[in-house]
Amino acid sequence: MKMSPEGIRRLKKREGCKLKAYRDQARVWTIGYGFTLGVKEGDTMTQEECEARLLAELVPYEQAVRIATKGQATQSEFNALVSFAWNVGIDGMKTSSVIRAHNRGDKAAAARAMGLWNKITVGGKKVVSDGLVWRRADEGAEYLTDSNVGGMPQAVEPPKSVVTSSTVVASGTAVIAMATQVAEAFGKLRGSVTELGDWLAPVLGLVAVAAVGYVIYERYRNRERGAI
Repeated sequence: MKMSPEGIRRLKKREGCKLKAYRDQARVWTIGYGFTLGVKEGDTMTQEECEARLLAELVPYEQAVRIATKGQATQSEFNALVSFAWNVGIDGMKTSSVIRAHNRGDKAAAARAMGLWNKITVGGKKVVSDGLVWRRADEGAEYLTDSNVGGMPQAVEPPKSVVTSSTVVASGTAVIAMATQVAEAFGKLRGSVTELGDWLAPVLGLVAVAAVGYVIYERYRNRERGAI
């Protein structure tokens, strides 16, 4: 499978075409349809050169998506995934939660996971890019074109917040339940071993709070990596 003419047209619209080298938002020298390899200040290209280079440079991205999806993708899904890889890199695409969700057949989750890749690094800090927010939504909508997710194939559900995520809620509930059981067990023990003293309950409370905090922190790190 290769990108269809419609997929290439949409990729071109997302990238735009610049015939003179410029620095992108991440301060990387770029030209044409997002070309960066070997690009330096002062470089120029003709429109014809941009078209030819795009088709040539798309080949390894198409191959990477075919391998990552094990050849199991509709044309629209394939087009969107190649566009996604073109922007985040082949390694980013292969290890992303987008591909994991796609390969387990959860198309809605795959589209949502695309939306997490909306940041650029500026001055050593990651900041949300309005351009990437739009791009991820557009790629997500293209990815769902051939699906019938919830009867709204063009809808891309935003990711849940870190604190309200079902993963965090479930994990936090489990931690609290476990801490309660431990407290009860130690409470019975304290009745016969007075040396434990009144410090036990506050300590167990701190342990529970620390455990829930760790779960939320891990969830945040996963979101930063594009995992959900």
